[in-house]
Amino acid sequence: MDNNLQPQIPPYARRTVSPVMKKIVFLFVLTILLLIPLALIGNLINDRGKLYKQTITNIGNEWGKSQKIIAPVITISYKDTGINNKDSASNVSNTKAVAVVPVERRFAILPEELNATIEMKDEVRQRGIYNATVYNANVKLKGYFSAKDFPEDKEDVQGCVSIGLTDTKALIKINKFKIGDMEQDLEAMSGTMAAPLITNGISGQLGPEHNSIMDKEKIPFEIDIDFRGSRDISILPLGKKNHFEIKSNWKSPSFSGVLPTERTIDENGFSAVWEVSNLIRNYPQIIDINNDQFSDFYQDGVVYSEYDDETTYSDNNDDGSAIVKVALFDSVTSYTQIYRACYYGILFIGMSLVVVFIFEIVSKKVAHYVQYGVVGFSLVIFYLLLLSLSEHIGFEWSYLISSLAIVIPNSLYITSMTSSKKFGIGMFIFLSGIYAILFSILRMEQYALLTGSLLILAVLYAVMYLTKKADIFQSLENRSE
Repeated sequence: MDNNLQPQIPPYARRTVSPVMKKIVFLFVLTILLLIPLALIGNLINDRGKLYKQTITNIGNEWGKSQKIIAPVITISYKDTGINNKDSASNVSNTKAVAVVPVERRFAILPEELNATIEMKDEVRQRGIYNATVYNANVKLKGYFSAKDFPEDKEDVQGCVSIGLTDTKALIKINKFKIGDMEQDLEAMSGTMAAPLITNGISGQLGPEHNSIMDKEKIPFEIDIDFRGSRDISILPLGKKNHFEIKSNWKSPSFSGVLPTERTIDENGFSAVWEVSNLIRNYPQIIDINNDQFSDFYQDGVVYSEYDDETTYSDNNDDGSAIVKVALFDSVTSYTQIYRACYYGILFIGMSLVVVFIFEIVSKKVAHYVQYGVVGFSLVIFYLLLLSLSEHIGFEWSYLISSLAIVIPNSLYITSMTSSKKFGIGMFIFLSGIYAILFSILRMEQYALLTGSLLILAVLYAVMYLTKKADIFQSLENRSE
């Protein structure tokens, strides 16, 4: 048969998929595949963050846990009578005999007025590459109890003054422990004598020599103690009228619970003042220790949660409860910021590969698939390098060095790939811009989403401008044949 009679297949029918489309599909698949090493690095950041949290928790627990001050409370106990139903019996007349037995009553009396001054000085404890912020604190408590809150005509009444402190092993010194007009301090004993209402702390027994103070209208007290702690400090507003002052050289406090009425934060630290009424409390002035339960009094120490980008330390007290609380630790760590940066990783990697593709089209140089893989993988390594450096030199310097370690080699690589310095300069400007924007996103909380959206729009507009003429795609397809 004559070859001239064979049907001729047009060029467009021989080519099922255009080279440009192949390249676009490859870039999409490559971006998805790069999620695998990016996820592995994210898990590594997660693990290192957990180790950091656990380490500073251990350091804090050894130095002193988060301290909650519940003081002062006068605990009184006396004998009363009650009915014991179990011992009740029936006689031959089929009538019940009631057994009356002695019962111990225990009540906690809260102060009429409470003034507290807390001064803290933070310091850094180091273990390996991790640093934990701890503090030494001094608390001065002054005020008075009202004699009308005490029982009348009760035999065998025993009383003691209780001071609740979460971690008593961190107690350093009791400078003053006075009640009434007695010159001599109360003798401190371990235990609060107010369990289960106040589980941890110290107390002082009120002996017969203190009976005279109960006859006065006001029973003043003065307490001065030194102790250690970590992470945060809190105090309960036990008085009907409460005035608290807290000072520290810590420059970034976090207030929760009852917020201060006045506060000053500067380069020397912070000072805050609280005026708190008893009307915000959920407990009365006189508490039945054995029967009444109020959440503000109970704490089980610091609860450590799994690390994520929002994890902070917290105790079992809701920040909305009637408690004055100040935290002295950084809730946003380097690990938090790096973990947050990984959220944007796939977005920045995808945009960077698109820009390389645009440079390929505009420069009329065909880039190999391997070259795209090299650029994409180098962008993933940025997060690993940032994590490694931040554990030694801090986040800001680590971010700068990691960015330059990626931006400069990739710019030189694009220059060599396109045989044009202007495209290398363009890659340098683009990568520098997106890393600068990423740094800004990590710093700003309220405008992070808006900034990311504007960045995507800016890249889209740049792609639309560079690809506005279809002939550049046609020339690329012709070169690829």
